[in-house]
Amino acid sequence: MPEGSVAFDVRVPVDRAWAFLSDMQKVGSCVPGVEAIQVIDDRRAKWTLKVKIGPLSQKISVDTETLEQVPPSRARFRGVADNVEMLGTIELAPAGDATHITYTMVATAKGPLARVIDNMMKSRLKAQADEFAANVKKALEG
Repeated sequence: MPEGSVAFDVRVPVDRAWAFLSDMQKVGSCVPGVEAIQVIDDRRAKWTLKVKIGPLSQKISVDTETLEQVPPSRARFRGVADNVEMLGTIELAPAGDATHITYTMVATAKGPLARVIDNMMKSRLKAQADEFAANVKKALEG
């Protein structure tokens, strides 16, 4: 199972970081490849992502659901697409005037190409987690 994880600090209080990260539109703007987010309700949304694999790119639709929220410290979520299921966590902890954030995403490919997809995702998930962290820092710290 491919996994991407990153821990980083943002120079904002934990309540402000939580407000940003629990807003599907705002957090979605930081996720690499997201082109659109259709919020269904406070726990579900449909995300459209553009995924690049080598020279090819493909749009995929991902149904997302917030599985758990413990404001302002923890959230778990799931995303389901045709060929992959993703489980993620985000944890926040006060760190003086800043907030320490740990983000983890685990992906499980499904279908006849599962092993090929898993191999491609192994290297990409860490890079995407790092890009997500950089985008969140930029959005929150300006």
